[in-house]
Amino acid sequence: MLDIRKLAAIDLEFLGPKVIVTEFGLGVASSLALGILTLRAGIHRFHSARMIVLGFYLLSLGINYIPLLLHAIDMSRHGTAGQEIADELEDKRAAFRKYRRQSLLLLLPLVVAVAAIVQEAGRRRAALVRRPAQNSPS
Repeated sequence: MLDIRKLAAIDLEFLGPKVIVTEFGLGVASSLALGILTLRAGIHRFHSARMIVLGFYLLSLGINYIPLLLHAIDMSRHGTAGQEIADELEDKRAAFRKYRRQSLLLLLPLVVAVAAIVQEAGRRRAALVRRPAQNSPS
């Protein structure tokens, strides 16, 4: 399964926060801006269905990068990227192979964004289940 947080963590750990936060930030900004410009041109200027589809595709790429950017910023601030992938680092080659394949999913429209929403909902649900157990008297 695609783990968005670990995907960002492996990049952060090996390429550093400056490079990755910049890369993800540019991925969001440039894809969204280019998507909007392409959509506007496709709709208003050229009346082209292909340009409209390309515009939506570029917008979806930008949206895919938003959860990665948010996780990268969070892990950079707290210095937790190494902890996120500590269990994966015993075999670095296997970890790189696994996350290289997963990073290709960035190219599919909205896959990363949907996976991020599902994972966050699961984390919150797990936190709610754990919380009452911690507050109960022993």
